[in-house]
Amino acid sequence: MIAKIRHVATHTEHYDKECKFYQTIFGMKQITTGLVDENGKSNPDRGHISDGVIGLALLAKRAGSQSGIDHFGFEVDDVREAVDRMNRFYPDLLHTRALTYVPFAGTRAQDPTGTQFDLSQKGQANVREGYLSDGWEQPRWLNHIALRARKPEEVAEFYTKVLELKGVEEAGEEGSITLTDGKVRLIIRRCHDGYYRSLRQGFDHIGFKVENVDQTKKDLEGIAAVHPECAPKKIGGGPQGGGMEKDLKACPIGKRAFADPDGILLDISE
Repeated sequence: MIAKIRHVATHTEHYDKECKFYQTIFGMKQITTGLVDENGKSNPDRGHISDGVIGLALLAKRAGSQSGIDHFGFEVDDVREAVDRMNRFYPDLLHTRALTYVPFAGTRAQDPTGTQFDLSQKGQANVREGYLSDGWEQPRWLNHIALRARKPEEVAEFYTKVLELKGVEEAGEEGSITLTDGKVRLIIRRCHDGYYRSLRQGFDHIGFKVENVDQTKKDLEGIAAVHPECAPKKIGGGPQGGGMEKDLKACPIGKRAFADPDGILLDISE
């Protein structure tokens, strides 16, 4: 089974400023067209954007959906085999066919924490546009996704059994486990009672590899000056901010943490 992390999706009410932020700071480029907008219509000017590895879908937030990271996705060589493994090893976990109009997913599934992920395979009818290519290399790219779990070892076992991600031995916070598809890493952080957010299972943050952390800081200051609506959000401050900032610094990969204009937690490293 060859499985590669190739997709992350968020819900936002501010597509334009989120898109400008990721394109300006991380050099992401549009790879699909016709993304459904907040009016429920296919908008030819909107689409998934990519760093050459990960396709980022900035989905229109609708009633009942939560802002922030919604799901991520894998490209596999055989979706049926991945689903068969889920049925065999984890019969209580759910999966369903993905929406036919989306350009990436064929199947939507959940891991043991309830975190949702997509499965995609080249050759499926709905996989189209930029997701058919092998991508490209660029200096700034999304190199890790971090999840929270009460029992990281159980979640790690799921992703190794079903999708054959490999373990990575690296210095990190106590209780966290790092897996990789060979390029992008999946960090599974243990829940703790340090502050409210760390009690919750599911997505924690995403991180980007950059050519120079100091230059990226300058670029963040630049976009805040020229496009204040696209300014990154600071994490520190308030009764919870200090604890959140300290917690993010414990990530084994990230070197500087901040949030995008919507408040999605990010970190960067060289």
